[in-house]
Order: sequence, then C-alpha cells, then structure tokens
Amino acid sequence: MAMKTRNEKVKASAIALAVQGVLIAMAAVPARAQDTQLGSLRAPPNFVELGVATVSKDSYKFGEYTGLVRSGAYLIGNFDVRGGDAYADGNGTRRWQLIGTDLGLTSRSLAATVGDQGRWTIGVGFDQLTHYTSDSYQTPYTGSMGGNSFTLPSFGTAANARTLSAAQLGQFQTMKISNERENTSASGTLIIDPRWSVKLEANHLEQSGAKLMAFGAAAISGATGERPAILPMPTNYTTDTVNLALNWLGSRSNATLSYFGSYFQDNYNGVRFTTWAGANVNETMGTPPSSQFHQLNFTGGYALSARTKLAGGLSYGYNRQDMVYAYDNIVPTVMVTPAPTTSLDGVVKTSHADLKITDQTTRNLILSGGFKYDYRDNQTASNIYNYNAISGGNTANYPNAPLSYKKEQAELAGDYRLSTSQKLRLAYNHDDTHRFCNQYASGGGTPPYAPGTNCVTVPRTKEDKLGVLYRLRAADGLNLNASYSFSNRRSDRDLTARAPMIGLDGNAVVAPALPGVGTPAGITGINGGEFRGFNPFFEASRKQNMLKAGANWEAADRLSLGLNGRLTVDNYGTDFGMQRGKSWSLNADGTYRYHENGTITAYWTQQERIRDLTNQQRSPTTTPTAPGATTIGVPSGATWSNAMKDSDSTIGVGVKHGGFMGGRLDLLGDALYSYTRTEYSTVLNYSTTDASGRTCADPFFLTCVPTPLITNKLFQFKISGLYQVTKQSTFKLGYLYQHLTSDDFIYNGMQTGFTPTAVLPTNQRAPSYSVNVVYASLIYNF
Repeated sequence: MAMKTRNEKVKASAIALAVQGVLIAMAAVPARAQDTQLGSLRAPPNFVELGVATVSKDSYKFGEYTGLVRSGAYLIGNFDVRGGDAYADGNGTRRWQLIGTDLGLTSRSLAATVGDQGRWTIGVGFDQLTHYTSDSYQTPYTGSMGGNSFTLPSFGTAANARTLSAAQLGQFQTMKISNERENTSASGTLIIDPRWSVKLEANHLEQSGAKLMAFGAAAISGATGERPAILPMPTNYTTDTVNLALNWLGSRSNATLSYFGSYFQDNYNGVRFTTWAGANVNETMGTPPSSQFHQLNFTGGYALSARTKLAGGLSYGYNRQDMVYAYDNIVPTVMVTPAPTTSLDGVVKTSHADLKITDQTTRNLILSGGFKYDYRDNQTASNIYNYNAISGGNTANYPNAPLSYKKEQAELAGDYRLSTSQKLRLAYNHDDTHRFCNQYASGGGTPPYAPGTNCVTVPRTKEDKLGVLYRLRAADGLNLNASYSFSNRRSDRDLTARAPMIGLDGNAVVAPALPGVGTPAGITGINGGEFRGFNPFFEASRKQNMLKAGANWEAADRLSLGLNGRLTVDNYGTDFGMQRGKSWSLNADGTYRYHENGTITAYWTQQERIRDLTNQQRSPTTTPTAPGATTIGVPSGATWSNAMKDSDSTIGVGVKHGGFMGGRLDLLGDALYSYTRTEYSTVLNYSTTDASGRTCADPFFLTCVPTPLITNKLFQFKISGLYQVTKQSTFKLGYLYQHLTSDDFIYNGMQTGFTPTAVLPTNQRAPSYSVNVVYASLIYNF
C-alpha cells in the first residue's frame, strides 16, 4: 500500500486549496447563454467576460496555483469566440475559434483553431502556470532565485548552526520561491482522403524559477560529516516535443504509424555554492542532465468477424544522455582517482508490444484476452568510481548500476449478463518482472566485483490477481455494485547481490586487495545495504485483499442519494520493512430539488490509511551507553517498530436557486470543511535505558514517543450571484472566504536555534492563512 510522505501529506491537504482556488480563477466558468446543442451548432455561444477581483491578504499557499498570492486587485478576463461559414445560415464547412482563460492571472491560457471540416485543421496555443512554493524561506546566501550561484561573502564560518553570531543572523533575508512553466503548442491535421490522414503536434516548454533542495557540503576543516544548507535548486529547462502520426482507416481495420521525440535541455550543468562550515570553499551541486528520447509506434485494429476484434501495438524507443559530469576537485579531493569517463554516456532502449482480442461469444457473454511485453534495455556502461564521501573520508569504489527489466503481463476477462438487471465480470491478471544490470561493474575503473555479480536484491517478481465485479439494478432508480479482488505478489531474494550502497550492517565492507593494488579496493556494498529479510514495500512479497461496494438511488423525482466504500488490506512477506497496511474510504452524497428552480447538494468523505513496519537497527553499539552520551546503546540484532496513520474528513453543502427578480437573478452558494491528520509512533524493541537511567522517551532523546500530530484544517464559504441585465449581458458578483490552519512539527526544526547542529535554519512557517476575495465581472454573450 503506497503511503504518503510528510511533503505529500501537506500537498494532499493543499489539493483542496488548489481546487477551490480554481473556483475563482477568476470565475473561469462564466455564465454563458444556455443554448441547446442544436442551437449552438447553428449559432455558436460566443462570450467575453471582463471584471476585477480583490484579495484581502498575501498568501503563497492560498494562491499556490492560481496566482492570487498578494493582496490587491486582479483582472478577470475570459472569452470564447467562434465563427466561420459553417455556422448560422452559412453553407460552408469552415470554422474558427479563439479561447482565452484566466488572462489576469499566472494560470492564463490562449488558444486558436481554424479548420475546414473533413479536410484540415490548424491550432496554436499558449498556457502559463506558476507554482508559488514559499514566501517565508530565509537564507544568508546571496544569489537570485532561479540562478546557479549562491555565495556567503561575509558570513564567515560556523561549527554549530544553533550558535550563529548576531552578525551572521543579521544576514538572513527572505527569498520568495516559485517556479513557472510557459508552454507553446502548435498542431495540424490534414485529411488526404477518406482512408488517409496526417497529424502533427509540436510543443515547446520553458521552465524557470527554483525549488528548495538540500545541498550537502563537507565541513572541510578537519571535521567529518555533512553540513547541509537548504537552497533554491534552479529549474532552468526547455523541453521540445514533436508527435507525427500517419493514420489509415479501412472498412474493417485501422492503423497508425507515429514518431514521438522529446528533447530536454538543462541550461545549467551545476550550481556553485559556498560552504558555511569549515573553510568557506565553493562546491558544485549537479543539475538534471540534458537528454533526448525518440520513439517509433505502430498501433492497429482488425475486425476478424462481426463478433471478434483484434487490437495491438508495437513501439521502440531510444533514450540518450551524455552531459559532462559536474563535480569538484577540492581538498580533500572528491575523486580519489580520476573518473573512468567524463560523462555517463547513458543509452536506454525500450521495446513494447501488446495484443488484445475481444469476442462477443454469445448474446450475453463477452470474452477478452490480452498480453503486454515491455523491455527496458539499459546499455549504459557500468564503471567503477573511486571517490570520497562528502565528509572527505570513507573512500569507496562503487559502480553505477544500469538497471534493466523485462515485464510480461497477461489478462483474461469475461463479462456475462445474468439477466436484464444483473451483470457479472471475472478477470485474471498475471505479471512477471525480471530485473538485472548489463555488464555490471565491467567498464572503466578497477572492478572489485567478480564477473556475473548481480546488482539487484529482488531480481524477479511475480504477481497474480483475480477479481470479480457484480452489478445489480435492484429496482427502478436503484443500482448496486460490489467487487472483490485478491492479488498475490511473490518476490525472489538474492542475499548475495552487491548493489552500489553501503554494507549489510551499515558499516564499511572492504573488498580484498586486488592484484597489483597495495590498498583494499574499498566499500563494495552487500545486499544493497539492506538487512537480511528486509525489502522495500513496492518490491516485497505481498498479499492484498480489496473490497468495493456502492449504491446509487433515485429515491424520488426530487431526491437522489449515493453511497460508495472501499477497503484494502495488505500483508507483506518480509521479516523487516513494511509488515501490513490498510486503507478504507466512505463517500456519501445526495441532491434534493426542493423547488422548481432550487437544488441543494450535500456530501461527506472519510478515508483512512494505516501502515506498520518493523526494522532492524543499522549499527549495533555497546550497551548501555556511558553517562552523558548522546545516544542509547543498541544491542546486536535490535529492532524497532513504527506505525503511521492518515485520516481525512471532508463535509460540504451547496445550494443553487434561480428565478429571482422575474427570472433575472440566480444565486449559488457552498461551504465545506476539511480536516486531515497524520500520526506517527515508534517503539524500540530493546532496553532503552542508558547508564544515567534515561529512557528513549526522555526529552533528551525523544525517540520512542508519538510525535505531535500533523494537521490541516480548511474551511471555505463561497456565494455568487448572476444577474441578467439584458438578453446578452450578465453581471456576476461573488465572495469567497478561505481559512487554513496548518500544524506540522517539521517546521519547528527549521527555526533559528532549533535546527540540527549541522543544518542552517530557513525559518519557514506552516502555511496557515485567512483570505477574503470579492469579485465582479460583466459577461457579454453574442
């Protein structure tokens, strides 16, 4: 069961913010003329909307995706204009359309299309989106957000981030963090004849700004360990994609031959930054390497008979990355011996094939079967790199691990109509995945590994899944459904695998001296740095049971109700790592039409996720620990357990009533409340008392007590009115209030004086706010 990280949790609570922000973005769903579909074909529903919105308070979180991040006024601008001799009383076949959305915001978009029906179409588009990340981040570094150079011209050095001097603290300044994408597209379709057509799509994406990231640096002046600083990692990228397709359509078949190309360019090769502890030297952090991807695709379908159809596809891809390495030759030198290559020279080839057959066996029975094959062939050379850790010590000889895999998937399914009111579906899936590295540790450098050494701890995974779905129309207006699935994933283990990580017990595993080499080859990594019996949950053996059920009931002409639920239970087959997981959700909603022009809708959602794990301590030490020490002794083989629980609750109600003031005024309103929380608790499964009598629950350690709750509470109220001034003009007035209370203890460790001793503070705050928005616009339909 996939669980959320802390950052994902904060983002999950912010999903409502993004969605609700879009509700006012800004009135992006204007009140258009409610023409019938037939009428709109004869006379398109053109409209232009202009207005203004005012925001009461600055908040990057409130305007995270809409751009409403500062107090003040914003322009509301939307339009949709169509024309051509194919509309109204014209007898032609040409149409054109211009669309603009959110023109006053940083989530704006523009598009234009023109075409001759049955012959050709041409379209161009532009869209922009800015993600506002933080307005409370502080740093003593000088440099521009989005740049690739950060320095500390007069900061000096510091041995402890908690004891910075007044002069050093005075150099901290607020830097607002955001990243932006600008996307330009063009497309065209040419219909050569009833059988043949060509389609071309091209896209140019520019990304700028930055995202916060930890930059690890050495202490340099004799000390060991990292001295991280949180800095803006620039997102200075361009990506060009092209998709060219040739389509063919026959009486019983169809086929498409296409090419897809993606060209990613990182305009930087690294970020230069000054270390804040030690000698204040400049170091380099690498940025994502530029790359190219090319893919040929073929898809098609053929009707073998009136009841039997065949569909499938083939594809072949080629991915290349050849950027020069970005690293430092400082003292102590990062590379102990020169790198065997100046770049990765990465090459990955991908192949895919799929085939599916569907047969209407009888009037009540449909059978289908399918097969998929995927092969990721990583042909990148595997070289040995002899380097030091960031601390300047702990010399290692590690190869890069070019992971490849082959995956086969098979599916059999049957849909059977038991009666006019009952349907049943049975499905079986089988997945088989092989993982391996080509020519592992056989390239440049001094190979400490024997030929044929395996690079992955889970070389093969098999999974079988069986599912059944039952649908019942129990009565007029009452539909029920229920499904159950069981999957069994079995993972092979290779306890002798040597992945490029630290050793089995968390300590250095030194390879024997090589012929002609006077010193040991260095750390070689046994079992991927994992403990015997441990597997990551996404590779571990697992049995999963999943149950879903739902009901939809049209209780009366004016009332409809819905109820749906899901339960998933996972049990993992590992001694250490994830042990079990469970998630469930329940959703209820109802709509009641209390008046000819009025409806009320209410909904409630509750979901919960739980996971439990048990791990072994990484490095055993002598126990008990000596008095005054900063750790508790860990006996050999000691384990610890951890439980995490996520809970989400949302309740809301919406009302719509029209027909006021002689049918000219419609009112809409809604309110919602959302509450999310995460709980962590850890238990040490061994003696937790040191020689001074302190336990792991003592504030000195605080390692085996539940951490404070992570909570997010969101309340929203929104009301708007649409007044039809004339047949063509509508005035819109609205009000929105949002209040978010966020509490996450991780922000405590970002404050000055409370960070870990080796991490600079950023003074970021939990994103709580209260914001009022008033907006008004005039919509002209023509």
